[in-house]
Amino acid sequence: MSRPENPEPAPPDPLDGLPALRGAARPSLWLLLVPVLLYGAAPLVANRVEPRVLGVPFLLAWVIAATIVSPLAIWLAARLDPAYRLNAVEPIPADDDALDRPRGEGR
Repeated sequence: MSRPENPEPAPPDPLDGLPALRGAARPSLWLLLVPVLLYGAAPLVANRVEPRVLGVPFLLAWVIAATIVSPLAIWLAARLDPAYRLNAVEPIPADDDALDRPRGEGR
């Protein structure tokens, strides 16, 4: 099968020009465990009525505190992450596969 004389140019990749972050250390992502640990520890640590905090049972106060702390931990993890600061493209395994194929080829 012969190739066409003038192949149609591939459309520009919208991710071209963005910095790539490969192999960089990202310890700030460990902060994303804070919400998991807060909600996961609630039945083990806070499953009791007494002491009351501001008139609500301790378990409810724990869940309210976890709900307030979780978005702050997620925001802080994003702000400290070098990929966020550089506006870098997130590396995912599917990207590596796509880079191995010439543009325009399907799977």
